[in-house]
Amino acid sequence: MASFFKKIFTTGIILLSVAVFAAAEQTPAADGQNEMNSILASVNGEPVSLGDVLPSTRAREYQAFAAYSGKRFTEAIRAIRKKAVDDLIEKKLILADYKSQSYKISARDIEYELDKVAERMGCRSREDLRQKLFENNMTIEQLRREVEDGMIVQFMLFRKLVVAGTPTPKEMYEYFVKNEKKLEGEELVDLAMLKLDKSRADWAIEHKEISDILARSPERFSELVRRYAPEFGDGRLGEIERAKLRPEFSAVISDFTPGKIYGPLELDGSAVWLRILSHKVPEKVKFEDVAEKIRSAIEADMRQKALQEYISELRAKALIEYFF
Repeated sequence: MASFFKKIFTTGIILLSVAVFAAAEQTPAADGQNEMNSILASVNGEPVSLGDVLPSTRAREYQAFAAYSGKRFTEAIRAIRKKAVDDLIEKKLILADYKSQSYKISARDIEYELDKVAERMGCRSREDLRQKLFENNMTIEQLRREVEDGMIVQFMLFRKLVVAGTPTPKEMYEYFVKNEKKLEGEELVDLAMLKLDKSRADWAIEHKEISDILARSPERFSELVRRYAPEFGDGRLGEIERAKLRPEFSAVISDFTPGKIYGPLELDGSAVWLRILSHKVPEKVKFEDVAEKIRSAIEADMRQKALQEYISELRAKALIEYFF
Protein backbone atom coordinates (compact mmCIF):
# COMPACT_ATOMS: atom_id res chain seq x y z
CA MET A 1 0.00 0.00 0.00
CA ALA A 2 2.84 2.39 0.78
CA SER A 3 4.12 2.04 -2.78
CA PHE A 4 0.62 2.80 -4.10
CA PHE A 5 0.46 6.07 -2.19
CA LYS A 6 4.03 6.92 -3.21
CA LYS A 7 2.83 6.66 -6.81
CA ILE A 8 -0.12 8.92 -6.03
CA PHE A 9 2.13 11.50 -4.37
CA THR A 10 4.53 11.56 -7.33
CA THR A 11 1.69 11.59 -9.86
CA GLY A 12 0.19 14.52 -7.97
CA ILE A 13 3.39 16.45 -8.62
CA ILE A 14 3.06 15.85 -12.32
CA LEU A 15 -0.67 16.65 -12.45
CA LEU A 16 -0.09 20.39 -12.19
CA SER A 17 -3.26 21.01 -14.15
CA VAL A 18 -5.07 19.81 -11.03
CA ALA A 19 -2.78 21.45 -8.52
CA VAL A 20 -1.37 24.76 -9.64
CA PHE A 21 -0.91 25.46 -13.32
CA ALA A 22 -4.44 24.70 -14.57
CA ALA A 23 -6.18 27.08 -16.93
CA ALA A 24 -9.01 28.81 -15.10
CA GLU A 25 -11.74 27.29 -17.24
CA GLN A 26 -10.49 23.70 -17.05
CA THR A 27 -12.34 21.15 -14.89
CA PRO A 28 -10.23 18.48 -13.14
CA ALA A 29 -10.87 14.97 -14.35
CA ALA A 30 -12.32 12.34 -12.03
CA ASP A 31 -8.94 10.67 -11.57
CA GLY A 32 -7.48 14.10 -10.71
CA GLN A 33 -10.08 14.48 -7.96
CA ASN A 34 -9.13 11.05 -6.63
CA GLU A 35 -5.53 12.24 -6.47
CA MET A 36 -6.64 15.26 -4.43
CA ASN A 37 -8.43 12.98 -1.94
CA SER A 38 -5.53 10.54 -1.60
CA ILE A 39 -4.12 10.12 1.90
CA LEU A 40 -0.46 11.06 2.27
CA ALA A 41 -0.06 10.56 6.01
CA SER A 42 -1.88 9.77 9.24
CA VAL A 43 -1.31 11.21 12.71
CA ASN A 44 -3.01 9.38 15.59
CA GLY A 45 -5.52 8.05 13.06
CA GLU A 46 -6.28 11.50 11.58
CA PRO A 47 -5.55 11.69 7.82
CA VAL A 48 -3.60 14.29 5.82
CA SER A 49 -4.63 14.34 2.14
CA LEU A 50 -3.09 15.85 -0.97
CA GLY A 51 -6.03 18.26 -1.04
CA ASP A 52 -5.07 19.47 2.46
CA VAL A 53 -1.51 20.17 1.29
CA LEU A 54 -1.94 21.97 -2.04
CA PRO A 55 -3.52 25.26 -0.81
CA SER A 56 -0.48 26.01 1.36
CA THR A 57 2.10 25.09 -1.29
CA ARG A 58 0.77 26.97 -4.31
CA ALA A 59 2.95 30.09 -4.02
CA ARG A 60 6.13 28.08 -3.41
CA GLU A 61 5.37 25.74 -6.30
CA TYR A 62 4.90 28.78 -8.52
CA GLN A 63 8.35 30.02 -7.47
CA ALA A 64 9.85 26.59 -8.07
CA PHE A 65 8.60 26.76 -11.64
CA ALA A 66 10.70 29.90 -12.13
CA ALA A 67 13.82 28.31 -10.66
CA TYR A 68 13.84 24.70 -11.84
CA SER A 69 12.95 22.42 -14.72
CA GLY A 70 12.80 18.69 -15.40
CA LYS A 71 13.86 16.36 -12.60
CA ARG A 72 14.97 19.21 -10.32
CA PHE A 73 11.51 20.78 -10.61
CA THR A 74 9.81 17.49 -9.69
CA GLU A 75 12.17 17.03 -6.74
CA ALA A 76 11.54 20.62 -5.59
CA ILE A 77 7.77 20.14 -5.72
CA ARG A 78 8.05 16.88 -3.80
CA ALA A 79 10.19 18.55 -1.10
CA ILE A 80 7.73 21.46 -0.82
CA ARG A 81 4.80 19.11 -0.38
CA LYS A 82 6.69 16.87 2.04
CA LYS A 83 7.34 19.88 4.26
CA ALA A 84 3.68 20.89 4.02
CA VAL A 85 2.67 17.39 5.16
CA ASP A 86 5.03 17.64 8.14
CA ASP A 87 3.74 21.12 8.98
CA LEU A 88 0.15 19.84 9.01
CA ILE A 89 1.12 16.89 11.18
CA GLU A 90 2.84 19.21 13.66
CA LYS A 91 -0.16 21.54 13.70
CA LYS A 92 -2.45 18.61 14.55
CA LEU A 93 -0.09 17.52 17.33
CA ILE A 94 0.01 21.01 18.83
CA LEU A 95 -3.80 21.31 18.71
CA ALA A 96 -4.11 17.93 20.42
CA ASP A 97 -1.60 19.00 23.10
CA TYR A 98 -3.63 22.15 23.73
CA LYS A 99 -6.83 20.14 24.16
CA SER A 100 -5.12 18.05 26.84
CA GLN A 101 -4.33 21.16 28.91
CA SER A 102 -6.67 22.82 31.40
CA TYR A 103 -6.24 26.41 30.15
CA LYS A 104 -8.30 27.62 27.18
CA ILE A 105 -8.39 30.68 24.94
CA SER A 106 -11.59 32.57 25.67
CA ALA A 107 -14.41 32.87 23.14
CA ARG A 108 -14.15 36.64 23.60
CA ASP A 109 -10.50 36.65 22.45
CA ILE A 110 -11.38 34.50 19.45
CA GLU A 111 -14.18 36.88 18.41
CA TYR A 112 -11.85 39.85 18.85
CA GLU A 113 -9.25 38.23 16.56
CA LEU A 114 -12.01 37.36 14.06
CA ASP A 115 -12.99 41.05 13.97
CA LYS A 116 -9.36 41.99 13.26
CA VAL A 117 -9.25 39.49 10.39
CA ALA A 118 -12.47 41.02 9.01
CA GLU A 119 -10.91 44.49 9.18
CA ARG A 120 -7.84 43.31 7.28
CA MET A 121 -10.19 41.92 4.64
CA GLY A 122 -11.88 45.35 4.32
CA CYS A 123 -15.17 44.21 5.89
CA ARG A 124 -17.04 46.76 8.02
CA SER A 125 -19.54 44.31 9.47
CA ARG A 126 -20.09 40.59 10.01
CA GLU A 127 -22.57 40.64 7.13
CA ASP A 128 -19.87 42.10 4.84
CA LEU A 129 -17.53 39.35 6.05
CA ARG A 130 -20.17 36.67 5.50
CA GLN A 131 -20.72 37.87 1.92
CA LYS A 132 -17.01 38.00 1.08
CA LEU A 133 -16.48 34.54 2.51
CA PHE A 134 -19.49 33.22 0.57
CA GLU A 135 -17.92 34.51 -2.64
CA ASN A 136 -14.85 32.41 -1.78
CA ASN A 137 -16.81 29.27 -0.84
CA MET A 138 -16.21 29.68 2.87
CA THR A 139 -18.36 30.32 5.97
CA ILE A 140 -17.77 32.41 9.09
CA GLU A 141 -17.81 29.19 11.11
CA GLN A 142 -14.96 27.79 9.02
CA LEU A 143 -13.00 31.03 9.33
CA ARG A 144 -13.59 31.09 13.08
CA ARG A 145 -12.17 27.57 13.38
CA GLU A 146 -9.11 28.60 11.35
CA VAL A 147 -8.64 31.71 13.50
CA GLU A 148 -8.99 29.69 16.71
CA ASP A 149 -6.56 27.02 15.48
CA GLY A 150 -4.06 29.73 14.54
CA MET A 151 -4.36 31.36 17.97
CA ILE A 152 -3.92 28.00 19.69
CA VAL A 153 -0.77 27.16 17.74
CA GLN A 154 0.72 30.60 18.39
CA PHE A 155 -0.17 30.39 22.08
CA MET A 156 1.36 26.94 22.53
CA LEU A 157 4.52 27.92 20.66
CA PHE A 158 4.87 31.18 22.60
CA ARG A 159 4.95 29.23 25.86
CA LYS A 160 8.04 27.43 24.55
CA LEU A 161 9.70 30.54 23.14
CA VAL A 162 9.75 32.63 26.31
CA VAL A 163 12.45 30.40 27.78
CA ALA A 164 14.68 30.41 24.68
CA GLY A 165 16.92 33.26 25.97
CA THR A 166 18.88 36.10 24.27
CA PRO A 167 22.42 36.22 22.75
CA THR A 168 25.44 37.87 24.38
CA PRO A 169 27.48 40.63 22.62
CA LYS A 170 30.33 38.12 22.15
CA GLU A 171 28.00 35.63 20.45
CA MET A 172 26.70 38.38 18.21
CA TYR A 173 30.13 39.49 17.01
CA GLU A 174 31.27 35.91 16.44
CA TYR A 175 28.18 35.42 14.32
CA PHE A 176 29.06 38.53 12.30
CA VAL A 177 32.60 37.31 11.58
CA LYS A 178 31.36 33.90 10.55
CA ASN A 179 28.44 35.12 8.42
CA GLU A 180 29.65 38.44 6.97
CA LYS A 181 29.14 37.37 3.36
CA LYS A 182 25.74 35.96 4.14
CA LEU A 183 24.74 39.22 5.85
CA GLU A 184 25.60 41.14 2.69
CA GLY A 185 22.80 39.20 1.06
CA GLU A 186 22.32 37.59 -2.34
CA GLU A 187 21.64 39.24 -5.65
CA LEU A 188 17.87 39.12 -5.89
CA VAL A 189 15.42 39.66 -8.72
CA ASP A 190 11.72 40.15 -8.13
CA LEU A 191 9.77 38.74 -11.09
CA ALA A 192 6.21 38.55 -12.31
CA MET A 193 5.15 35.94 -14.84
CA LEU A 194 2.27 35.52 -17.26
CA LYS A 195 1.86 31.95 -18.48
CA LEU A 196 -0.51 31.12 -21.34
CA ASP A 197 -1.08 27.40 -21.94
CA LYS A 198 -1.15 26.38 -25.61
CA SER A 199 -4.09 24.06 -24.94
CA ARG A 200 -6.42 27.06 -24.65
CA ALA A 201 -8.99 27.22 -27.44
CA ASP A 202 -8.18 30.84 -28.35
CA TRP A 203 -4.46 30.60 -27.62
CA ALA A 204 -3.27 32.24 -30.88
CA ILE A 205 -5.67 35.18 -30.53
CA GLU A 206 -4.86 35.70 -26.85
CA HIS A 207 -1.13 35.36 -27.54
CA LYS A 208 -1.31 38.19 -30.07
CA GLU A 209 -3.50 40.34 -27.81
CA ILE A 210 -1.07 40.02 -24.90
CA SER A 211 1.98 40.72 -27.07
CA ASP A 212 0.36 43.78 -28.66
CA ILE A 213 -0.81 45.25 -25.34
CA LEU A 214 2.55 44.71 -23.62
CA ALA A 215 4.37 46.31 -26.56
CA ARG A 216 2.26 49.44 -26.11
CA SER A 217 1.63 49.42 -22.35
CA PRO A 218 4.02 47.24 -20.33
CA GLU A 219 2.57 48.68 -17.10
CA ARG A 220 -0.59 46.65 -17.77
CA PHE A 221 1.23 43.36 -17.09
CA SER A 222 -0.61 42.62 -13.82
CA GLU A 223 -3.93 43.45 -15.42
CA LEU A 224 -3.23 40.95 -18.20
CA VAL A 225 -2.29 38.22 -15.72
CA ARG A 226 -5.59 38.74 -13.90
CA ARG A 227 -7.44 38.62 -17.23
CA TYR A 228 -5.77 35.61 -18.85
CA ALA A 229 -4.45 33.64 -15.85
CA PRO A 230 -6.53 34.77 -12.83
CA GLU A 231 -5.53 31.71 -10.83
CA PHE A 232 -2.07 33.30 -10.45
CA GLY A 233 -3.24 36.61 -8.97
CA ASP A 234 -1.03 39.42 -10.29
CA GLY A 235 1.66 36.96 -11.43
CA ARG A 236 4.29 37.99 -8.89
CA LEU A 237 6.78 35.21 -8.21
CA GLY A 238 8.55 37.02 -5.37
CA GLU A 239 12.28 37.60 -4.90
CA ILE A 240 14.49 34.87 -6.33
CA GLU A 241 18.27 34.60 -6.13
CA ARG A 242 19.65 35.47 -9.54
CA ALA A 243 21.92 32.42 -9.48
CA LYS A 244 18.86 30.21 -8.96
CA LEU A 245 16.81 31.56 -11.83
CA ARG A 246 15.56 28.95 -14.25
CA PRO A 247 18.12 28.70 -17.10
CA GLU A 248 15.48 29.54 -19.71
CA PHE A 249 14.76 32.78 -17.86
CA SER A 250 18.42 33.71 -17.42
CA ALA A 251 18.98 33.14 -21.14
CA VAL A 252 16.47 35.82 -22.20
CA ILE A 253 16.97 38.45 -19.46
CA SER A 254 19.72 40.79 -20.64
CA ASP A 255 19.36 43.36 -17.85
CA PHE A 256 17.28 43.76 -14.70
CA THR A 257 15.81 47.22 -15.13
CA PRO A 258 12.51 47.40 -13.18
CA GLY A 259 9.54 47.39 -15.54
CA LYS A 260 11.39 45.57 -18.31
CA ILE A 261 9.33 42.91 -20.14
CA TYR A 262 10.79 39.74 -21.66
CA GLY A 263 9.04 37.18 -23.83
CA PRO A 264 7.12 35.49 -25.03
CA LEU A 265 9.33 32.43 -24.72
CA GLU A 266 8.25 28.87 -25.37
CA LEU A 267 8.31 26.87 -22.15
CA ASP A 268 6.69 23.57 -21.18
CA GLY A 269 3.92 23.85 -23.75
CA SER A 270 3.15 27.45 -22.88
CA ALA A 271 4.01 31.00 -23.84
CA VAL A 272 5.63 32.89 -20.97
CA TRP A 273 6.16 36.61 -20.45
CA LEU A 274 8.32 37.97 -17.62
CA ARG A 275 8.37 41.39 -15.98
CA ILE A 276 11.21 42.70 -13.79
CA LEU A 277 9.73 44.23 -10.63
CA SER A 278 12.94 45.00 -8.75
CA HIS A 279 16.63 44.07 -8.59
CA LYS A 280 18.84 44.05 -5.50
CA VAL A 281 22.62 43.60 -5.39
CA PRO A 282 24.71 42.75 -2.27
CA GLU A 283 26.30 45.61 -0.31
CA LYS A 284 29.19 45.64 2.18
CA VAL A 285 27.93 45.77 5.78
CA LYS A 286 29.31 46.95 9.14
CA PHE A 287 28.65 45.18 12.43
CA GLU A 288 26.79 48.12 13.94
CA ASP A 289 24.52 48.32 10.90
CA VAL A 290 23.42 44.70 11.20
CA ALA A 291 23.61 44.18 14.97
CA GLU A 292 19.85 44.00 15.39
CA LYS A 293 19.57 41.70 12.40
CA ILE A 294 22.19 39.44 13.99
CA ARG A 295 20.38 39.51 17.32
CA SER A 296 17.15 38.54 15.57
CA ALA A 297 18.88 35.74 13.66
CA ILE A 298 20.46 34.24 16.79
CA GLU A 299 17.24 34.56 18.75
CA ALA A 300 15.43 32.89 15.86
CA ASP A 301 17.93 30.01 16.04
CA MET A 302 17.35 29.72 19.79
CA ARG A 303 13.59 29.75 19.30
CA GLN A 304 13.85 27.21 16.49
CA LYS A 305 15.83 24.88 18.74
CA ALA A 306 13.23 25.23 21.49
CA LEU A 307 10.42 24.55 19.03
CA GLN A 308 12.21 21.53 17.55
CA GLU A 309 12.57 20.07 21.03
CA TYR A 310 8.85 20.64 21.66
CA ILE A 311 7.81 19.11 18.32
CA SER A 312 10.16 16.15 18.89
CA GLU A 313 8.49 15.49 22.24
CA LEU A 314 5.04 15.56 20.61
CA ARG A 315 6.13 13.32 17.74
CA ALA A 316 7.70 10.82 20.13
CA LYS A 317 4.33 10.32 21.82
CA ALA A 318 2.29 10.15 18.59
CA LEU A 319 1.48 7.45 16.06
CA ILE A 320 2.51 8.86 12.67
CA GLU A 321 2.41 7.01 9.38
CA TYR A 322 3.56 8.19 5.94
CA PHE A 323 2.19 6.65 2.74
CA PHE A 324 4.71 7.99 0.22
